[in-house]
Amino acid sequence: MVFADLFFLYFFLPVCLICYFITRSTAIRNAVLVVFSLIFYAWGEPVWVSILIVSSLVDYINGRVIEKHPEGWQAKAALAWSLVFNLGVLFGFKYTAFFVENLNNWFGLGIPVPNIVLPIGISFYTFQTISYTVDCYWGKVKPQKNFGRFLLYVSMFPQLVAGPIVRYSVIGEEINERKTTAKDISDGFSRIILGLGKKVIIANNLSTSCNSPFRLCFKRL
Repeated sequence: MVFADLFFLYFFLPVCLICYFITRSTAIRNAVLVVFSLIFYAWGEPVWVSILIVSSLVDYINGRVIEKHPEGWQAKAALAWSLVFNLGVLFGFKYTAFFVENLNNWFGLGIPVPNIVLPIGISFYTFQTISYTVDCYWGKVKPQKNFGRFLLYVSMFPQLVAGPIVRYSVIGEEINERKTTAKDISDGFSRIILGLGKKVIIANNLSTSCNSPFRLCFKRL
């Protein structure tokens, strides 16, 4: 699902906003955003949404361990595990096929090259959860005690698949408690309309003009 898709604009986003604003409870609003964010991600990655949830759970636990043992070896172990797990998953998806191909070329092996599809947005949420653990370790943020709120931080659909990487210190307080004004809603819709206009009117048309010369050059090469 992409933001310029008609299904997103005319169904997904309106239903999400209706479910969000029919209650004033921050806890229920957070739950609504988590559910819609996971649906949004699963729409394109029905299997790999599990990686996002597991990655979130791992660093949520790491944050709690750091909170309980801020000066102990457990905090260092939690930070190390966050780096090893998250970077291991990222490199595994990105470079497993690359390494297998090179092993086959170097040693004449016949190892089947796995056809691994890179999960959407994995780089964004991987470095986002790592930054959270690092900030907890350095005492820059207080670890989140509620897993649902932490999952919301990681999976928030407006920035999940395209970034940017958001540090927990930027939105941590708003996840716990926030107020939405009429000006906020107006500014939000203005940004959506402006961004959609740039994408549909400018970027899509420019891509057609730019792709043609590139295709012609590649055909001649």
